[in-house]
Amino acid sequence: MQSAQHSTYTPLTLQARLASIGLICLSLALVGCQKSEPVATEKPITKVELIQQDLVRIQHGSSVSKTTFTGTIRAVNQSTIQAQVTATATAVNAQVGQTVQKGQVLVRLNNQDNAARLAQAQANLASAQAQANQARLMVQRKERLLQQGFVSKVEYEQSKVDYQAQLENTNAQQANVNIARKADQDGTITSPISGVITKRQVEPGQTVAAGATLFEIIDPAHLEIQALLPSDSQSALKLGQAIEYRIQGNNNLLNATLSRISPIADPASRQIEFFAQPKEAITSLSIGAFVEGQILGSDQVSGQLIPLNTVQDLDNNPYVWVVRQNKIAKASIKVLEQRYSTNIAVVTGLEDSDLVSRVKFSDNQIRQDVSISKN
Repeated sequence: MQSAQHSTYTPLTLQARLASIGLICLSLALVGCQKSEPVATEKPITKVELIQQDLVRIQHGSSVSKTTFTGTIRAVNQSTIQAQVTATATAVNAQVGQTVQKGQVLVRLNNQDNAARLAQAQANLASAQAQANQARLMVQRKERLLQQGFVSKVEYEQSKVDYQAQLENTNAQQANVNIARKADQDGTITSPISGVITKRQVEPGQTVAAGATLFEIIDPAHLEIQALLPSDSQSALKLGQAIEYRIQGNNNLLNATLSRISPIADPASRQIEFFAQPKEAITSLSIGAFVEGQILGSDQVSGQLIPLNTVQDLDNNPYVWVVRQNKIAKASIKVLEQRYSTNIAVVTGLEDSDLVSRVKFSDNQIRQDVSISKN
């Protein structure tokens, strides 16, 4: 009987197999790690493509120096009407928005005390005048008697003294009448100017105190610009200087002439007040409106001419996008003049070789290469 054959594993054979398996696992792990790491590749550098119509060559020109200011529109002639006496309004003859003429009665104030004082003063004046007349007649009589020798010169001179005293009393009573009449007339208030009522603060039957404001009137036919300028810019202020300005809510560019300048600056704000006469007609609705303008200097300033609509952040930190040495650049500029009608800005700060871009870019495109084609 043959005995069965059995495979036997010696310790050395088992260790060899385990080592082989370990090597295989290590190789697989290394392969896996190599596959998980991305292979770095260089991205191709792309150029910004523009056409010639996107770019503008810089031109040169000149502009007058301009000094910016702010102000308001005001009426040259305006009046605040106040009560001169404490009284009751019996009739109010003007409304807000109504056009009135100089001397027109606006309100009547009734003060019984003033009327009584006027009547008493007039009575006292009449009595004083009568007494003065009697004294005058007495002087004439004494003069005749003196010539006839019936009275002494001392008695005649005394009659003249009495007459003079009566004349002085008459003058005093006339002054009292004038005062009482003015107080009574102060109850009839008339307009000191021709214009339009802009405020009314009295109603029929209302008792008003002396000094209270009753009406405000402006003359809309004569308006002006009232503005301030820092004292360090006072060299721009010259009578007759041309001014360009815009009224808030109105985009039209208007013109004015500098007409008046305050002789001193405000000690607190160091601002100089000045006034300008508009050349174009302005409606009364513009009174009080905010104004932005520029005083045009007489000297010329040279600059660079570019399209106005290419300027970014115009009101704060103006800049333009340019192609400089075939790369995109962001160039800060100073705007000397804005010509809206022709879409031109007069600026400084650019290089003559710059090409101003009509296309807007972003900051991350700065220094990126540019390719320019004809179309």
